[in-house]
Amino acid sequence: MNIKDALNAIKTGNILPVYFLKGNDHFLQSFFIERVSNIFFQDMPVDKTLMLPDDMKGKAIIDQLTVNDLFATKKLFILRNPQQLRGRVIDDLLDYCKSPQENHILILIHDDWIIKSKFLTQLQKLTNSVDVQTPFKTEMKKWANFFLKEKSKRADPLIVDNLIEIAGDSLGHLNNEIEKVCIWASEKDLIEKTDIERFTGWKRERQRWEFLLALGSRDLKNSILLGKSIISANETMVTLIYPLTSMFTELLLAKYENGTFSGSSGYVPLPPSIKKKIPQFSRKFNETELESSLEYLGHIDQRQKTQFSNDETDLIQFILHVIG
Repeated sequence: MNIKDALNAIKTGNILPVYFLKGNDHFLQSFFIERVSNIFFQDMPVDKTLMLPDDMKGKAIIDQLTVNDLFATKKLFILRNPQQLRGRVIDDLLDYCKSPQENHILILIHDDWIIKSKFLTQLQKLTNSVDVQTPFKTEMKKWANFFLKEKSKRADPLIVDNLIEIAGDSLGHLNNEIEKVCIWASEKDLIEKTDIERFTGWKRERQRWEFLLALGSRDLKNSILLGKSIISANETMVTLIYPLTSMFTELLLAKYENGTFSGSSGYVPLPPSIKKKIPQFSRKFNETELESSLEYLGHIDQRQKTQFSNDETDLIQFILHVIG
């Protein structure tokens, strides 16, 4: 089920004994757990236990779940990475999910949405799975407005779109960026473009992803115009080397995968607007061009560290090397 339906059910008091959260948006995971905890415990003392197979033996995890005291105390258990359990404990956990302990809630968390084992498939059939992947743009807008409303703020739709472009790689990042903007806006109820333009971090990020979009599109004129603009205002070649290297690495990986590339599993310092265009951009370059671009960035990095180097000259020469 989607997280909205799960949370709506929880609001009405319909809390289930076992949930299986699938997806790697850690903000959504924490948000869901907090909402369950608030309604489950209400005014009672909170008894919440995080269990990690790396830190606990499987038997100890099962013992925690199944023990009950004379006072039938309410308890909430969070078990991360259940796929790491081994042996008899797997059957014990499946048995528990079939017949959970009264007054106990178990929340299982698996960061990968894709089920890759028989055990996880069985868990999914026995439990109520909840999607905690980072939402797509339409849902992300709803979350952005929700975060603003929580802080008693409103924002122009264009501001919301720009926030998502810059920080929409996860809900945690988006929430943090909105919090910074709200602090900057002080007591104003409506956040406007002029407020954002005074927010230097925002301006720098927006200019950077506009430049990367132009470069990935092989738009020579705009790449040079935007490149010169950010170098003279907010960036240096040193600060640009990391995102440039990341983008061209992603393009090369996509090229190696013949268009089937689904993205790196680790953190990539690129805004969502760039990430989703990686397959499209990769088709505009051949492998030799991408490998040469990364090699050229390595030379610039070395030169920046060892001798005097002009940032604007280095960037323009790189742009011309890539798409000139």
